[in-house]
Amino acid sequence: MASTTRARKTAAAKTTDAGTAPAVESAQTTAEPAGDPGAPEPADNPAPEAAPLEPPAVHEAPEPPAEPSYLSPTEVIPDEIAEVILDDATKKPPANVDAVFQPVTPYGSTLVCTVRLIERTHVGPHRNPIERLLQPKGAQVSESVAARIRERLVAQAAAAPVEK
Repeated sequence: MASTTRARKTAAAKTTDAGTAPAVESAQTTAEPAGDPGAPEPADNPAPEAAPLEPPAVHEAPEPPAEPSYLSPTEVIPDEIAEVILDDATKKPPANVDAVFQPVTPYGSTLVCTVRLIERTHVGPHRNPIERLLQPKGAQVSESVAARIRERLVAQAAAAPVEK
């Protein structure tokens, strides 16, 4: 390392001993443009005073990614598959559709299912009858799920023949 430092010092001493000649040469080389004599000079051209003909393009911000949607089993099952919703205890449709879901708290948005609801349907090429659980008794559901089941129960009650 000592030899490198000494070499730098002697090179610097030789340039200062030689006089001002290297300084003059460096001033001349910086004043002359390097490269092609016909090339435009950088920084000598002022900015144009005229505005561009069209305004700059403004691009809209991209849409944020969609929120992940988490579906409950009730929302995943298509309505077209199920034929009838029944109360599991009576094996008949609920008599009072409005009493099926009750609010957990007076001002809350969560509802509780008061009966065990099942769906009776037929699946497969031979239309085998099956029953599957729609909502267990005491299940807490959101208003949207309860409204969807209520709509199906109301439509089912309207389509059912009147019993005497």
